Amino acid sequence: MPRHPKAADLPALVAKLCDAGVEFIIVGGASAVLQGAPITTNDLDIVHRRTPENVACLLEVLLQLDATMRYDFAHRGLRPTAEMLSGRGQINLSTTLGPIDPLCELEAGQGYASYSRTVRS
Repeated sequence: MPRHPKAADLPALVAKLCDAGVEFIIVGGASAVLQGAPITTNDLDIVHRRTPENVACLLEVLLQLDATMRYDFAHRGLRPTAEMLSGRGQINLSTTLGPIDPLCELEAGQGYASYSRTVRS
């Protein structure tokens, strides 16, 4: 199993997602970094739109980036699935461009649609 970088290449990950047409919002430390805050982060946290089309698009990008579960202590190379990305939890992934954490919701019932309205205001 190839080793993935411990720190995310934020510009490259964001570009890959955007180039693929994935609908997502950046949250967490990466959001602060991209806004110029003097902090560091090792991963990219996103909240993605959970429509079947968008989940398929996100999954395709993640598989192209050799995404595997980051906390798979048995080293089984577990891959993300559409079912996982359509759920309610957070998925911690390692990729060839570093760690990315798709969050289906930030809080119960608070997914992409809840926050994308806020961002557009």
